[in-house]
Amino acid sequence: MSVNSKTTSNNDKYSKKRGSYPEKNPLLVEGYIFPLPRVLPPVWHPIEQELRVVFGRLVASLRPAGRLLLKELMQPSDYEYLLPPGLVLFSGRIFSKERDQYLPAVFMELVYLGTKFLNLAGDLRGKEQQMFILTGDYLCSHLFHLLYETEKLFLLERFSALITAMNEGFSSEEKHRLKRSKPGKTEIKEWLHKQYGVFYGESCALGGLFAGCDKREHSLLKEFGTAFGIAYGIHKKGYNLLSADEFLEKGFQVLSLLPYSQSRRELVVFAQRVFEYCSA
Repeated sequence: MSVNSKTTSNNDKYSKKRGSYPEKNPLLVEGYIFPLPRVLPPVWHPIEQELRVVFGRLVASLRPAGRLLLKELMQPSDYEYLLPPGLVLFSGRIFSKERDQYLPAVFMELVYLGTKFLNLAGDLRGKEQQMFILTGDYLCSHLFHLLYETEKLFLLERFSALITAMNEGFSSEEKHRLKRSKPGKTEIKEWLHKQYGVFYGESCALGGLFAGCDKREHSLLKEFGTAFGIAYGIHKKGYNLLSADEFLEKGFQVLSLLPYSQSRRELVVFAQRVFEYCSA
């Protein structure tokens, strides 16, 4: 089952009933532009208030057209969209609770949403497909505008490389699907590394970077997030040629090289609970 939801079975699917009056979704707070439920599952409780600030800042940063697009199209079936900012926040807490972790969390959520809409467009047709493509492009371009606006252009190369790697992973997998060829372990591992590993690795690394971690700590967080991402991708896509537990354990071993703290323990518990929900 998909992450953090015991009532839904496919975190790739959004509600198909869209328009001016979309069907009510239990994960949406009525009247809010961005979907954030009034009560989150326990796994999110340590960072619940911080998550609300993140999405409040995300909404405030969007142009009116972007807000309308998200209000109309954002119909999540589970809590996966909270995972990128969640990893940013949990990773940053290891080093500092005083510094602003909200900005990198907003950055990673924009990457997630932009990529999500572009991937969903592949399952649609006609004007609806065009709308999802335009929304994905809009969110990705807004990320680069926000980097400029917040004077964080030093991150431009990182995000360009990240989005390029993710697109390579998804396009390579799609190429195999269209050819109806059976992938091997090497191909699958490469896809998942690019689709999920680099993304969640960057989420953890940025959380540490903005909290003031040093170069070694930054590298360890990135390695942990990469292993977590590959394990998550295995669970999400149901590839049984690879072991999610093996990658997750590797990530925990890397994380153990950081000095022990309650915040480090919270990150481990969070990752474990995500996979408990995945396996439920």
